[in-house]
Amino acid sequence: MHFIDWIIITSYLVFLISLGVYLGRKQKETKDYFLGGKSLSWWSIGLSTMATQLGAVSFISAPAFVGLRENGGLIWLGYEFALPFAMIILIWKVIPLFHNTGVVSIYEFLELRFDVKTRKFISLIFLLSRGFATGITIYATAIVVAVVMKLDIYYTIFIIGAVSIAYDFFGGIKAVVYSDVIQMVLIFCGIFICGAFGIYYAGGVDSIVSALSPSRLTAVQFNHFGFEKGKDFGFLPLLFGGFFMYISYYGFDQSQVQRELSARSLTDSRKSLLVNAFLRYPLVLLYCILGLIIGYVALQNPEFLQKVQSYGRADYMIPVFITDYLPTGLTGLIVVAILAASMSSLDSALNSLSASTMEDFIKPKYQNLSDKELLLYSKIITLLW
Repeated sequence: MHFIDWIIITSYLVFLISLGVYLGRKQKETKDYFLGGKSLSWWSIGLSTMATQLGAVSFISAPAFVGLRENGGLIWLGYEFALPFAMIILIWKVIPLFHNTGVVSIYEFLELRFDVKTRKFISLIFLLSRGFATGITIYATAIVVAVVMKLDIYYTIFIIGAVSIAYDFFGGIKAVVYSDVIQMVLIFCGIFICGAFGIYYAGGVDSIVSALSPSRLTAVQFNHFGFEKGKDFGFLPLLFGGFFMYISYYGFDQSQVQRELSARSLTDSRKSLLVNAFLRYPLVLLYCILGLIIGYVALQNPEFLQKVQSYGRADYMIPVFITDYLPTGLTGLIVVAILAASMSSLDSALNSLSASTMEDFIKPKYQNLSDKELLLYSKIITLLW
């Protein structure tokens, strides 16, 4: 990368840390740190949640699946058909349940409904599963970022982790949400920039459309039920599987619900989910269109395709395109978009892991701690995670 690209990347990372310090100035208690004093707007929460859901892995892997991977294509969209059904249940029943109890950790509801052992057991499962999943997400992203930035993977892991920890440590959930909003804008910019240059190198939209395989344009397969070998993307499996996946993640995962509980009111919490219900599908569709465009460019350029294949995975299609086909300055901007997408997944995970640890294990045991002490311990636990 050029020196200008490095200036763009460094400036963005410094800005994020400064934003966290600024937003954390008025914190007085753990509810300020974990729920932003219940003062966050519905649109910022909605965009933040979407940024976390559609992070760096989606930015890289979805286009690769659609445009280049064997047996891939627009069938990636099949999961999205289940989203509206999941949102109806969440808005109608689940979110009001948590919002009206005034909990910080959603697992506190299990103590009210059952007992303290159930609460701690499920919270522990969340801590372990989300901790491991977040580690894998960072690793998967860092591999690809290392290719783009031409750095050793240990450095890219450190950059992603250190910056996320810094602004999360100082700013709490407010820093998470507002940085995610910025990161969502950057993701959109990254898609459009890569797509525009892809169309340019492809020789126009008509060239792409005329050469696309019909199999890659199939979005729904009603005749497959998921039982046949190599036909895992039937409509019904995706509909039912997607329903339970989305309802569990948007409605019963601390890293997601914590933001919905940070809204000013129950109405705003519901609106934040509607943002995802209406905007998530268009964004996933943009990922898919980007995949078709860049996939065509790769298939028409043997050197491009060979370089992707040398890494052993189609997921390197977007990183190779960024490094080889984008001009100086824009390369840095797209790297920022990938870093942003990666950190949008990490920051919410860190804050929610800290919230569950504090609310489900520390606060019940040490009830004599002051608000100031609890706030300090919350930040320390974020750092430890």
